[in-house]
Amino acid sequence: MGSESENKSCAGAVTLALFAGIAIGAVIGILFAPKSGQQTRKELIEKGEKLVDLSRESIGDFMEKTRDVTRAGKQKIEEIKMKGEEILEKGSKRIKNTAKKIKDIVKEGQTAAKETEEYLS
Repeated sequence: MGSESENKSCAGAVTLALFAGIAIGAVIGILFAPKSGQQTRKELIEKGEKLVDLSRESIGDFMEKTRDVTRAGKQKIEEIKMKGEEILEKGSKRIKNTAKKIKDIVKEGQTAAKETEEYLS
């Protein structure tokens, strides 16, 4: 289980690094392009908006996957809990049945001992 969460953490870090790289590359490319200040600002704004939209989509995807994993985890826990309750119930029934059998055997032994004592007296 630990490795799965580590993989997700790594994926999040890689995604963040990717976005940062794209943003830095876009800014450097625009700043060194031979364009007017107004055009450069307009392109920076457009690229920034695209980056924000892309970030929102990726965060949304990440959140949805996180919700899916959480739901699956809760279902698995519930399944394990139900199995545990079934095993506990079966074990409890077996213990009660075994205790009843032991009581019956002890009672039969006491009856046999009493009958033998009466017979020998």
